[in-house]
Amino acid sequence: MGKKSIPAFLLFVFTLILLLQGCCDSGKEQPVTDKPAQTEVRPAQQAEPGEAASSSPYSNTVLKLGRIPFTNSTAMVHKHNKFLEYLTKKLGVKQVRLQTASNYADIMNLLIEGKIDIAWLATMTSVEARKNPEIELLVKPIRFGTTSYRGIIIARQDGGIRSLKDLKGKKFAWVEPESASGYIFPKALLIEAGIDVEKDFAEETAFLNKHDAVVLNVLLGKYDAGACYDDARNTLREKAKMDELTILATTQDISNEPIVVRKSLPPDLIEKIKQALLELNIKNPEGKEILDDLTDVQGFLPAKVTDYDYIEKVQKLLEEHK
Repeated sequence: MGKKSIPAFLLFVFTLILLLQGCCDSGKEQPVTDKPAQTEVRPAQQAEPGEAASSSPYSNTVLKLGRIPFTNSTAMVHKHNKFLEYLTKKLGVKQVRLQTASNYADIMNLLIEGKIDIAWLATMTSVEARKNPEIELLVKPIRFGTTSYRGIIIARQDGGIRSLKDLKGKKFAWVEPESASGYIFPKALLIEAGIDVEKDFAEETAFLNKHDAVVLNVLLGKYDAGACYDDARNTLREKAKMDELTILATTQDISNEPIVVRKSLPPDLIEKIKQALLELNIKNPEGKEILDDLTDVQGFLPAKVTDYDYIEKVQKLLEEHK
């Protein structure tokens, strides 16, 4: 006997089922993975044809701005994009890119070696920068209406500590060894008050790496006192909590950190960079939009070598009391 043939009706039904199955499969959602997205520090966008870059002698120039990351890489990209785009357009260059490094020593080396062109330094690295003939100080940021800040030494109101001398034998919290307001200048105050910070504090003394961490840990009583910058207490959401802390001592004014360039750049380009920064402020809508991303920066004023003279005196005092 020959093979039985499949009725035409059944073939039609079978084909229809296959077609419907294919449609359903193609509409299924793709699985969601928990693999984190990669992030990178992207360069600012190039100026569009017809903008300043097209007629600029530096239209093919790429500049690199060096900074130490103060937040995660994704946030660093977000916070600097508008700033980099502004500089790119204002300077008439091809791009201004952000280059990060793990510490300020690396930033200085990159600058001296010509691997970056501009650097946003820390206050304490300004001494090294101003002594280097290959580096020129340009501007310093304005924050809270001023170009300086102070360090403070804090304790709980109810902790029984009324003066610096009361800190002997107490648990003390610092920010980090490189912090001007969270270590270096407060340490100088303590030395002048007759306290040996290496011997007179309890063994639990520690570096907590962040100013707000010092405030919080002193508030919670985990440390008896601590050093931080003067506005760090404002990180507390409740003013009542702020009032639970007392300020034992305040440092002298500390100049805000400088932005510098390598002197091997063309002099006219250095001047353009300086002017672009000086023109950027929160008094106009464009400037405010750009600076709002840069954490409390309101504008810039010229930086002078003499702005950082006092830092060497403090460093000398600390060297004498090692």
